[in-house]
Amino acid sequence: MRVFIIKANEARTDATFSFKDLPGTSGRIDLLCRALNAAFHISHGFRKNVRVWLSLYGPPNPPKAIRFEGQIMKPKTLNPDELSTAKLIARALKGAKGLREPSKELEVLPGIYVSNMTFEDIVRRTIKGATLYYLHEEGEDISKVKFSGNVAFVLGDHIGLPPEDETFLRPIAKRVSVGPRSYLTSHVIAYVNIHLDRLGVL
Repeated sequence: MRVFIIKANEARTDATFSFKDLPGTSGRIDLLCRALNAAFHISHGFRKNVRVWLSLYGPPNPPKAIRFEGQIMKPKTLNPDELSTAKLIARALKGAKGLREPSKELEVLPGIYVSNMTFEDIVRRTIKGATLYYLHEEGEDISKVKFSGNVAFVLGDHIGLPPEDETFLRPIAKRVSVGPRSYLTSHVIAYVNIHLDRLGVL
């Protein structure tokens, strides 16, 4: 199993953004749409061995967590275009309106769940069953890291992770890097998937 946890610092936590202007009204949910595409889609196929957590911290009601389970999702649910993916995220956020308990998840579609979990909640839940890595420019070259079993990767958005999140991750996540520069979140996910494919890591 491959897990990707994406912290979105400004992504809106309700569905009041405009589908006609995702970059300008949603807190960069368009970035998350591209990340989901990179995580799950391959040419003429769909990755069932992937889980993606979107950790949303924008206004008006943070945090919100949306979990996508490749093993359960119907491949046709997630299309490789930003608009339909943004509508899935909006549907999940609408479903979260009645949630009060932080740990309670609501299944909005097969394999898609929403909750009020914090970024820390997601990470603590993930490390119970996977080795955690933090993708960072200053980390160890990913080509030198020996991966095995279930692996999980934390990524920031266009802003990156705030210092308090980096402090939280320091003792529990190994820093790894795909290169010396800052790359788009979706490109990093695609690179990691390809690298793990080559290694034969499921």
